Amino acid sequence: MTDFILEIFYHLPFWKTAVIVAFALIGALLQEAGFWQRVLTFFIGIAAAVTFTQPLLDFFELRPAFSDATAGVLAMSGRNITVFVLRLSRDPVKSAELLLGVWRRNK
Repeated sequence: MTDFILEIFYHLPFWKTAVIVAFALIGALLQEAGFWQRVLTFFIGIAAAVTFTQPLLDFFELRPAFSDATAGVLAMSGRNITVFVLRLSRDPVKSAELLLGVWRRNK
């Protein structure tokens, strides 16, 4: 498993890797959470950027020059989705009530 992950990072350009790590680190440090939640959000941010950058560039037919910016946005998005899921899982009943309250007020 470790060899597979290292193989992925070996093929990434240095600056793309730096942008991914920087955005994931910034995102992990922005929240008020425990150590393991920060570690989890950091690595999921990296995983989202590494996994989805090229398919997103291909889907929207973007130039390769946009790959670093896209990777940064995906790192932050992956981090934010992880934080959202972690907060929902702390108290799912309260989260469901909050979402239903927002949904009902919009009608």
